[in-house]
This record gives sequence, structure tokens and C-alpha cells, in this order.
Amino acid sequence: MGLKNRIVASSFLSVCVMALPAQAATFEVPRSFEIMYVDLEGARQFGNDFKVEVDEGQHQIVVRFNKLLHSGGDTQAYQSEPIVLDLQFEKNDYFTVKAPYISTQKQAEAYSKAPTFTLFDDRSGKEVDYQHQILPVKSGFQNTRDYVTEIERFTAKNQPIMDDAPVLAPVILTQNVALEMMQFWYNRSDDATRKEMRIWVTDDLYKPTVSNIQLEMSQFWFNKADREAKKAFQAWLVE
Repeated sequence: MGLKNRIVASSFLSVCVMALPAQAATFEVPRSFEIMYVDLEGARQFGNDFKVEVDEGQHQIVVRFNKLLHSGGDTQAYQSEPIVLDLQFEKNDYFTVKAPYISTQKQAEAYSKAPTFTLFDDRSGKEVDYQHQILPVKSGFQNTRDYVTEIERFTAKNQPIMDDAPVLAPVILTQNVALEMMQFWYNRSDDATRKEMRIWVTDDLYKPTVSNIQLEMSQFWFNKADREAKKAFQAWLVE
């Protein structure tokens, strides 16, 4: 091959390599969720409401439970507060959110207050560890909220994440909402609150020495639970 032909071939190969799409990672949610922001930019700039592609590296993705249920001629919307995920992606990762199927208004109302889910890597079939924060509930007309500003302030206030913070065990929902919610709020509690909760569930007369939303919600769902769910929760605590 002559020098001229080698130069042409080399140039053509370079153009082809440059034209190849960059290897990206994918993040997908079920249709009962929506992707609100990717690195604080509207998700629609990256894909559709349910799947986005991102470059490898660290990304902040904000999702929320968003379910419409029909009853007779009425349609009721159920939304959770935004959930901020900090995720590390490698090339060609395909992360999928796995959430429970919600079919009733009772389930949707309970789940929108305390959404839980697991994250899987479709390539390996393994569960993915992740850090998340849920934006505090805010009263008023939700459509006027500046979520980007709220998220910036909220995540800045909660940084850095301390190394000794309690690890959140994944919670997989079944059909017993009360049991699922007790496990969820227990997993979100610190060590002191967990200790108080373990004592309280075995002694109705015990007065906890801590006061926080995690304990209050655990007590709320324990009181709503049936006998079997209470027994299952107590057994779960000592596993």
C-alpha cells in the first residue's frame, strides 16, 4: 500500500472511531416512578421520563413515586417527595429500580409517604448499593415549588455523609404494608432509636427517651399492624 493510500485509510479509520457513540450507562425506573433530574438538570434533556443515559462516573439522579389510580370515574394522583440518589456508574452499566406493584389507593397512599425500592444491575443480576436522601415534606401548592433550589440546599446541608452513619439495609416490600413500613423506618433510624424501638415493641408501658420522626413512624405502623405483622416484625428484629 502506497503512502498516500495509508494516509487515507488512517484518516478514514480515525473518522470512524470518532463517529462511534460514547459508551454510556443506563438508569431505568418502572412506570410508577419518574426521573425528575439528572445532576439537577431536567431528565427530558437526557431521555424520557423512565430511562436516561449518562456518562460513566458519579451522578446525582432524583426520582419520585408517581402513580395515577382510577376508581370509578375519578383519577387520583399519588406522589412521593423527591428521592435523591448518588450513584457511581461504569461503562455500559444498566441500573434498574425494582419497586413493588401498587394497585390500590391504600397501598399508594402508604407507599407515597415512605417509598422503598431496590436497585439492580441488569448486567450482573446483582443488587447495587446506593446512598439516598428524601426531600422533607413541604406544605402548600406543590406545582409552584422550586425543586432544584430545595435539592441543592437540602443535599448541601446533609454533606458530608459521616462514615459512622447507620447503613440502610434494603427493604423489599411484600403485601403487608404495616410490616414493610416498620422495617423501612427502623432501617432509617440511628442506633439509639433502634434500641428504643426494640424495647418499646416488647413493653407497651415503656416511654422512649428519644423523639424523632423515625421512632414516631415506627410506632404508628406498629399500632396499625395486625397480630401476625407485629410478631413478624419482632422476629425480624432479632434475626
